[in-house]
Amino acid sequence: MIQYEVVTLSGRTITGLRARAGGDTPAVQETVGTLWDSFLRSGAREQLNAVPDAPCYGLYTRYHLDDESYDAVVGCESDSCPDGFCQVTIPAGEYARFSLRGPVRRVVADAWREIWSLPLPRAYTVDFEEYGPVDENGVGEVCIYLALADICQSCGMPMTQAADHGSESGGALSRDYCRHCRQDGAFTWDCGMEEMIDFCLRSAPELYQDRERSRALMRGYFPTLRRWQPAGR
Repeated sequence: MIQYEVVTLSGRTITGLRARAGGDTPAVQETVGTLWDSFLRSGAREQLNAVPDAPCYGLYTRYHLDDESYDAVVGCESDSCPDGFCQVTIPAGEYARFSLRGPVRRVVADAWREIWSLPLPRAYTVDFEEYGPVDENGVGEVCIYLALADICQSCGMPMTQAADHGSESGGALSRDYCRHCRQDGAFTWDCGMEEMIDFCLRSAPELYQDRERSRALMRGYFPTLRRWQPAGR
């Protein structure tokens, strides 16, 4: 299985060219490939006054999960945004970083096929690839970063926006618990871990085709959540 580490990044702004893409199809691969060709061959880096060896970025944002579409952006860091370009801010926060080396086109395509199948708590804000220098054979180093969401420390639900978070006493947003599990500084349901697992399995049956396997995985995962650790009870 592909390996990754969780890192905390500061925010940065990327200026580049944008196209709408969707799904894992040859047409989408062609769209993204054409975008890269346009950026690299059109003198875009010079227009943006980019440092010659500065990294190039491939960004994926504005996801629509119903049709698996997203905005693909190819660019680099720049303070300017000439006509025909767009700017995207990569939010500060936690990311899963996948460090790769090899023929960049192949290793990136292979990595994404594995990444999409990983059970990561993705935020679906901005995911991106960061490319270092690539030699004449197309070999180089590239890192893929996946934006991670806060995870409810009671039920494991990803919290990707403020409205997903519960509240603590006084009305402050809870960083650790979702709106379903915590309100006004108290848990909404006095239950045990097994009851919570049963509730999660019932609430989203479409996500758990093999219920017994899912139950076994949850029994391994839930004890890592703060509520189900001795100090959290």
